Amino acid sequence: MSNIVRVRINWDHVPLIKCPPGFHLLNVLPEPEYPFGRKGLALASGWDQLRGTPSAAGMLMLDSDVAVDPEEVAIMEEAIHADPLAVHIAPVRLWPASTKLDTWVWGHGLRKFSQDDDPDAPGIFTFCFTYLPERLIIACVTAGLKTWTYPLVDQRVSKVARGLRLKTHTVRGCAPVHLNY
Repeated sequence: MSNIVRVRINWDHVPLIKCPPGFHLLNVLPEPEYPFGRKGLALASGWDQLRGTPSAAGMLMLDSDVAVDPEEVAIMEEAIHADPLAVHIAPVRLWPASTKLDTWVWGHGLRKFSQDDDPDAPGIFTFCFTYLPERLIIACVTAGLKTWTYPLVDQRVSKVARGLRLKTHTVRGCAPVHLNY
């Protein structure tokens, strides 16, 4: 089995729900230009501190406004262990309270987020419950991850993954719930 860094991303030290067992808390602090935050710096720093030696295969991220149960974590980790070099994305519905759109959309898509775009190999994705392989994290750090702020971090990581031509995989059977509705 591959070594995986598991992080629960909390906004401004405010956990919405309990952190699952085996996950480290990673706090993202707001910028003076709230609601922007140093999400890229938090991710890069968390990776530097937690990756271990030998280095972890990647990082499994769970946003603070997303709930998962132990079975969903197991399904995600099974997918990761089957292909630790791919990006693994759990299908999550994002709600209008979060997106400011008129209706819910999937947190992954080929080119855009919508209700109709639920591909098995997404071109864009959010971090709701997502695994990033080591190669992608290192490429993002090299591209300036530490300077990237919310809300653009997910989009930039997706773009780097496309540039690296990394395989992406929607993890079917894993159904986390986005709580910001």
